[in-house]
Amino acid sequence: MCACFYIVLRRKRIQNQKYMQKLSYRLIIFLVFFIPFFALAQTNGNNISLEEALLKAEENNKEIQKSKARVDIAKASYLQSHSLFLPGINLSHTAVRTNDPLASFGFKLKQEVVTTADFNPVLLNDPGSMENFQTQIKVEQPLLNFDGIHERKAAKYGYEAVSLQSERTSEYVKFEVKKAYKQLQIAQEAVNVFEEVKASTDANLKQSLDFFEEDLIKEVDVLAAKVRALEVEDQLNQTKNQRQGAVDYLAFLLGFESSNDLIASDPFQEPFMGSRVDDEKTNEDRSDILAYKKGVLAKEQMLKSARNKFLPRLNAFGAYEWNDKEFLGTSANNYMIGASLSWDLFKGYKNIGMIKKAKAELQLQKLDFDDYLEQNNLKVKEAKRSLVLSIQKIETGRLAKEQSGEALRIRTNRFKQGLEKMTDLIQSETLYATKNLEYLNAINNYYSAKFYLEFLLEKELK
Repeated sequence: MCACFYIVLRRKRIQNQKYMQKLSYRLIIFLVFFIPFFALAQTNGNNISLEEALLKAEENNKEIQKSKARVDIAKASYLQSHSLFLPGINLSHTAVRTNDPLASFGFKLKQEVVTTADFNPVLLNDPGSMENFQTQIKVEQPLLNFDGIHERKAAKYGYEAVSLQSERTSEYVKFEVKKAYKQLQIAQEAVNVFEEVKASTDANLKQSLDFFEEDLIKEVDVLAAKVRALEVEDQLNQTKNQRQGAVDYLAFLLGFESSNDLIASDPFQEPFMGSRVDDEKTNEDRSDILAYKKGVLAKEQMLKSARNKFLPRLNAFGAYEWNDKEFLGTSANNYMIGASLSWDLFKGYKNIGMIKKAKAELQLQKLDFDDYLEQNNLKVKEAKRSLVLSIQKIETGRLAKEQSGEALRIRTNRFKQGLEKMTDLIQSETLYATKNLEYLNAINNYYSAKFYLEFLLEKELK
């Protein structure tokens, strides 16, 4: 009986071993073939690098798209000025039915069908109804339009100014994307800080509960630990909300519709110790400053155009037409060529008023340009000072963070040994979290100042 029972148990054991081997093989196959796909999906989900973000913004940002549309509008306005040199060609077909005596006789002449009988006074006075179909091609060629020449130059400068402003818009969006990306990285680091602090407070709360059960600490210390844990939980939730706000703003700049899982994938880099700001000179070749210069040149051309309205205009014209009593008929044809010289000697002070207005607009444009340069110089100086100050705050913040971390480590170890009060430990935890946030804020201010100075100078800072 015992032998049979042993045999049955052995068979079941062998069957279980075979079953576990098959299960192990299946798990290995699953891990080999499916886990890489899951890992790839998690890695490439909504992760985005700064370089990718800048490319997406260039493609999808609404402000950049609107600036390009303004460039197209300015270019179309400039193309219209080609009419100053290129001919205008018009093709028309006119059908007329009339019993007007003068028009009827003229149509007969155009159709080349006049006979001696048509000079009969009775027919001349009452010709009856008549049809005429006229096909005409007409060409007008400007020859000398002095005011139009300067208007064309003004349109060209205007187009170039709008193109430069579009470049400046792209630079501004680039600045905003870089700043928003860095803010997202800072927010992600802040979440990590509070998750670390939360793990520490949870551990301290558990330790305090253990000490309370052993009558080593008072109930008030346990309550203080619980309150601290709730505070950290609330701060963690607030930090996550700030991170989501940074995600939403970055997604807005990139033209993304959904941004719930957007993650900055570039490694978070702290500024190097001993960073300094070189004495960068103001860049007056910046795109927006060049656009202002183009605006001044455009106003100068408009003043010249207003002055040249006192000069005559010379235009040539020509026409060729076919007349017939049938639709689209070409039985009779004629042509006309000529030139027109016109000179507006006086237009009721209209031209004089245009000159005065153009002078005032040119003066205003120059004053705006000078004021813009002065404001730009002030902004560059202020940005340099802000960058220097942010570097100093980073260096002091780094030291404060390290010292508060070491103090927290010491107090935590002493608390575990029963040598430290809960209130002192909570104070150290609070100080550690505060100094970490201040350090992250200093880094954020540094990069914001650096990106802004790069935007003002329109070049990368080494």
